[in-house]
Amino acid sequence: MKESRYYFIIAIVIMILIAAGCKDDVGTTTDIEIDPNNTPTMVSHNVQTLLSDSGNTRYRITTKTWLAYENMESPHWTFPDGLIAEELDNNSAFTVKMSMKCDSAHYDRNQRMLNLVGNITIHDNIGGEITCDSAYYDEEKALWSLNGMVTITNAEGGKIETNQMYWDRKANKYYSESFIRMQSQDKLLEGYGYESNDKMTKYTVRKVQAIIPVSDTRLPSF
Repeated sequence: MKESRYYFIIAIVIMILIAAGCKDDVGTTTDIEIDPNNTPTMVSHNVQTLLSDSGNTRYRITTKTWLAYENMESPHWTFPDGLIAEELDNNSAFTVKMSMKCDSAHYDRNQRMLNLVGNITIHDNIGGEITCDSAYYDEEKALWSLNGMVTITNAEGGKIETNQMYWDRKANKYYSESFIRMQSQDKLLEGYGYESNDKMTKYTVRKVQAIIPVSDTRLPSF
């Protein structure tokens, strides 16, 4: 009788220890609310990839960080650590039509608008280069808006400096209503209102303020 009682007590002690162990395993749970506006649906690092549009390979993207927000009313991608993007010809060689790089970028997928910020450099396939502080690209209109210390050079060494310039890629032209300073091999021209072809070989300045020979020792102000 005493032996049965002894085993009964041991069994109770074992059950208590098992219950305590199970309680520790369960732990506690906390409800966490996730904000879809601030939570990316995709995070990729050290990316180089090709993007297609309507079945055609259009772009090559190289970036350290790519954040995709696909579950929002306005789906978008962000590239907080910089972006190198190359627009490609639709051929087997993937010839680069234009390349651009910047410190950070934001792409609105619904509006098809690309916003570039910081140390922007754009190269075209005809030997031109653009640098500026910020830029917007409307993919539907094929229109660039270039802003803040804009410098454009062509293959012949001509240069334009301004605070704002538009580049219409469908019409193959640049235009601006801002103050511009244009330098060619033989003269420096300053004025307001500018339009030219994308090679900068044919141009119009509507309100000319000064025409200065390059040999002139005067330092231009901008």
